[in-house]
Amino acid sequence: MAESQRTLPLLATRDLILFPKMLTPIFVGREKSVRALELAHQTGGPLILSVQKQATLEDPNESDIERVGTLAKVVQLSRLADGTVKALVEGQSRVSIESFASVSPLFSVSYRPLRKREPKNILRVRALMDSVAREFSLYVSQSPQLPEEAETALDAVIDPEDVVDTVAALLAISPDRKQDLLEGEDVEERLMMLLEILIQENEFLAIEQDIAERVHDNLERHQRKVFLRERLRVLRDELGEEEDDESEQGQYLKMIQERGLPETTSAALTKEARRLSDLPPFSAEVAVVKTYLDHALGLPWGTLSGEGLPDVQAVARVLDETHYGLADVKDRIVEYLAVARLRKGTPPNTTLCLVGPPGVGKTSVAMAIAEGLNRPLQRISLGGVRDEAEIRGHRKTYVGAMPGRILDALKRAGVDDPVILLDELDKMESDWRGDPAAALMEVLDPVQNQAFRDTYLELDYDLSRVLFVATANYEEDIPETLHDRLEVIRLPGYTEREKEEIARRHLVPKLAEQNGLAELGDIFTRVALRTLIRFYTREAGVRELARLAGKVYRKLARMRVEGKPLPRRVAPRDLERLLGAPPFLKARLEDTPQIGVSTGLAYTGAGGDILRIETVVAPGKGDFHITGQLGEVMQESVTAAWGYLKTALSRDTALAALWSASPGKAYLLDQYSPPDGGPGEGPAQLGIRLEEAAQGEVGTYIDQETDIAGGVSACDGGGPADHELLSALEIRMHLPEGAVPKEGPSAGVAVAASLLSALTQLPLEPRVALSGEITLTGQVLAVGGLKEKLLAALREGVDKVVLPADVRPQVRELPVELTRGLEIVYVSSFAEVLEHVLVVGPGGARPPAGRHRAA
Repeated sequence: MAESQRTLPLLATRDLILFPKMLTPIFVGREKSVRALELAHQTGGPLILSVQKQATLEDPNESDIERVGTLAKVVQLSRLADGTVKALVEGQSRVSIESFASVSPLFSVSYRPLRKREPKNILRVRALMDSVAREFSLYVSQSPQLPEEAETALDAVIDPEDVVDTVAALLAISPDRKQDLLEGEDVEERLMMLLEILIQENEFLAIEQDIAERVHDNLERHQRKVFLRERLRVLRDELGEEEDDESEQGQYLKMIQERGLPETTSAALTKEARRLSDLPPFSAEVAVVKTYLDHALGLPWGTLSGEGLPDVQAVARVLDETHYGLADVKDRIVEYLAVARLRKGTPPNTTLCLVGPPGVGKTSVAMAIAEGLNRPLQRISLGGVRDEAEIRGHRKTYVGAMPGRILDALKRAGVDDPVILLDELDKMESDWRGDPAAALMEVLDPVQNQAFRDTYLELDYDLSRVLFVATANYEEDIPETLHDRLEVIRLPGYTEREKEEIARRHLVPKLAEQNGLAELGDIFTRVALRTLIRFYTREAGVRELARLAGKVYRKLARMRVEGKPLPRRVAPRDLERLLGAPPFLKARLEDTPQIGVSTGLAYTGAGGDILRIETVVAPGKGDFHITGQLGEVMQESVTAAWGYLKTALSRDTALAALWSASPGKAYLLDQYSPPDGGPGEGPAQLGIRLEEAAQGEVGTYIDQETDIAGGVSACDGGGPADHELLSALEIRMHLPEGAVPKEGPSAGVAVAASLLSALTQLPLEPRVALSGEITLTGQVLAVGGLKEKLLAALREGVDKVVLPADVRPQVRELPVELTRGLEIVYVSSFAEVLEHVLVVGPGGARPPAGRHRAA
């Protein structure tokens, strides 16, 4: 049989490339590989070694094996205890695999030898061999993996093919590059490829060696310095000399002396600096001490901004330039700073706290104060802070310890009298790690902050010259311990006219410049800007207004870049094209009176809003269901309103007269008193009849001349029966927008009106808004957030607002434009509310007005 037709076993290696004349051990564990080795060893014949294309394959097939391999002889074979076979193989020649004769139980292939070709240019081949020998000698000298004896590997080699095989077998390169060297048939090409690889590897090894030498030199230099420094310290101790100023310890001591620190502080820092000489050079404590000294010496320690006493007039001027309106807020701030000026720059005993909805300018007011005082401003966000160490710092014994946020703000400011903004004071929390509000007490209390002690520094620091300004959205969420130390200044929401002026003077010019359209300036027509305010935003501040106006300018900027013509002015019809349909175009108030539906007024973190309260009654077991995500205080308000009504409707009062003559009671009594002694209607039939009554199909209105306030009673001794009837009803109350939490007592009057309307089946006027806390005796108590609530009433189209009589003085102080479009009525009891909200006559006519309290 011809040699080209011979069949031999094949062993597939994972990453081993065997070259001719190469003797190497291999360890085999796969069954096919073991069978191939054992067959070759038993027959005394050769086998072929060829590498897999992917080393991770556990069971390769014929397509996964390279087609050029090495004919090898098994010199030695042994089986280890774990079942692995160890063999010593020697490469003989390169072969090309023609085909696979079998793949199981072992690989068997037919092959042909790769014949040597005579080189075309003998001189070029010899030159390449010499170059390879030189580069290989350099490679051996630089490679830590090869012994020095490897340099003699080419001494007796004269055949160019053998040169390539010998050198390639010793190179620490990837299997892919070795396979390329194995497959080449032209010796000149193989030598050139080998030379390129050697040059690249030598350059890489030279870089590695250079890096290693540099690291070694630096390490030796550092060790030498440490050794010499330690010897110098011992010598100084023997001679009794002081530390040299050029050393780290000397530099720290010099800085401590130059800073003019308080005596106790200087002594403490000097003690820490001297510890450096006593600590081992490589001790972790060295870094702790140096970090501590860097933080301590980085603080201002008495350095002031240099502006002297507060310039009250400058602050007033900056506030007027940067903020429209807010006259009361500006006056309060200027008065506060005037007191600070008279106190020789020391702020008063209280801290300014700006409270208001988002977007009304709390942060910008603080920035204006800092600008007017010409002091740096540092902002500390307290939202979500629940660890008192954020304020006081961590003990320096902990890994990564650092001072608290207060001292860090002073370090960044570089002076001891900056303006520090404590943002979101009402968003702090507390847990097992402590109460940050308690830590802030020491910061804001003028008696304690003269010697504020940070846990990290453990040194007294004077904070008395810092001007602290706090902000919050909800005053009731401010911790009580801090509230006593604050001078609360409320920033209410803006009216539409104020928003328009703010946009014209501040927002629009700034947005035009930010978007590269400064030359266009204000492009909104007056009607367009009012449309943007009224139908595209619903907020107390101007943040969303600024965002939408910026969106308009960005779209115009894109039109300019794309070469499209820009409108000279943006009119209302352009807003829908640029911003889409107005989200608040639809009115939220009904046009016709509704039974069981009242309108309340709410004060939220985003300003004022109307509150729709819906109530229905049905036969049941006396259950009272409340939905709409009501808070604890509001649920108590609902309970108080229902308790008042149950009592008032069962007694000889004006409400009892209204209840006795109402279609709601007449119809319920008709259902519970069966005619001719027959059985009454069941709950299902009663529920249907009540629903029909609510739609006006059953029952009649009471006579128009019924005196609501006079207390005319139509109860025929039915007091106890009324109480039993009310206790048997199932009442369901819902406040829409159920995903929005609702809290507070100010909806008590509106809740009572909704309950009364559902019980009597008398409709309520939808454009009359109610606000006031109700008691169990029917008294109407004062509430807050009046400006925001009246703004919401104007925005939603309310005609009349019913308020507690106790808030009349506060309403008189509000801008005239808030009360000009509203009829404001003041009441002291719930009975006085009825004539303004109940529709008790045919066709919706109200009874004659009783005690009318107009604004």
